[in-house]
Amino acid sequence: MAGMSTVEESAPDLRLAGPLGWTVVLSYVACNVFLVATTSPDRGSLLPHVVGLVIFAAAAAAAALLPGRRLTRAVTAALAVVPGLLALLVSWDLPTDRFPGYSAWHLGAGSFVLFFLAARGHLVSAWCGMAGLVAVTLAWFGTTGQDWRGLPDLLLTHLSFLVVGTTAGVVLHRAARQISAVAARARSRRAAHAARLAEAAERHRRLAWLEQNVRPALERLAEGHLPGQEERARLAVLEAEVRDRLRGGALDVPGVVAAVRAARLRGVAVEVMDDGGLSDVPDPAAVLAPIPGLLDGVAAGRVVIRILPPRRAAVASVVVETAEGTRRSTIGPDGAVDSPDAPSPGPSSSGPATSDAPSSGPPPSRDVGEHHVLARQRQPQPAVGRDDLDEAKPER
Repeated sequence: MAGMSTVEESAPDLRLAGPLGWTVVLSYVACNVFLVATTSPDRGSLLPHVVGLVIFAAAAAAAALLPGRRLTRAVTAALAVVPGLLALLVSWDLPTDRFPGYSAWHLGAGSFVLFFLAARGHLVSAWCGMAGLVAVTLAWFGTTGQDWRGLPDLLLTHLSFLVVGTTAGVVLHRAARQISAVAARARSRRAAHAARLAEAAERHRRLAWLEQNVRPALERLAEGHLPGQEERARLAVLEAEVRDRLRGGALDVPGVVAAVRAARLRGVAVEVMDDGGLSDVPDPAAVLAPIPGLLDGVAAGRVVIRILPPRRAAVASVVVETAEGTRRSTIGPDGAVDSPDAPSPGPSSSGPATSDAPSSGPPPSRDVGEHHVLARQRQPQPAVGRDDLDEAKPER
């Protein structure tokens, strides 16, 4: 009986919930127990009725109270079989010499289960269950010699009950879907509005930073001020910070910015890059927390800080190149740092090696992951002229 339910997985859940739902189900079960108890002269054996009441109570609770996600095709198929099963248990124990009347309690019990199946959108299952109930009732009429003129009085009420449930199911589901669509559009508008507000706040924050830090320096330069060597170094650091905000937005947090600025003032060439992997991390602050510590011990050389692309085991990498070698550290989603025990050999250079300037030679031939790609890219140079640098002049 697979495929009997036509309800989509996203259909609204129209079950009875809470104390009111249990009150409805238990009241209807109690009514049927009362009917069985008061029609004892019209039956032969009590056992089929007791078994039927137990089955009906379980089916009624499932049809009316189960959450929609648990009314699977198998469950709805089983509930659709219950009315026919009740008819098989009870019908041949009813009187045959007169109209059964209230002793045919199973018909109302079965239509109660089918009503909730239809009202909750399982229309095919409900009507297949009614077809089974009618078929068993017709078989009972035919085998016991009942007067066929009493059949409409016996079944029309229960068929009408199911028609009401079907109509309610169609109308309620259509209304619930329309309400869900309106709510979804409202949530979408709220999310879009919140995104616009966040973008505006970020834009205003960046403009305020530029107004506070960059504009005074530009105005001094526009007025003809000639910066000295120390001021040029600070301007180079400021230029690099402006570039960092464009290339490494996720790293624009006070702790990382302060550590990068301090490293650059010590003469370390620091590059940052954001490839979006931090957006999938539950706690971005934990990932960024170790970065200042990795920069504090670097006195010279070159450092590349990169937020890796999404869906990788590591979230960030910090590559440090010094005269002693290259060291690559990775930071996991929980902030754990994975660093090698010893640095790898660095690139060799001809002539005297200087410890206060980054190496300008080619990157190491060894593959060092993401840094191996970054090191081959042409990086922007700071706004410091070559004449401002102390370089050894070759002898003629």
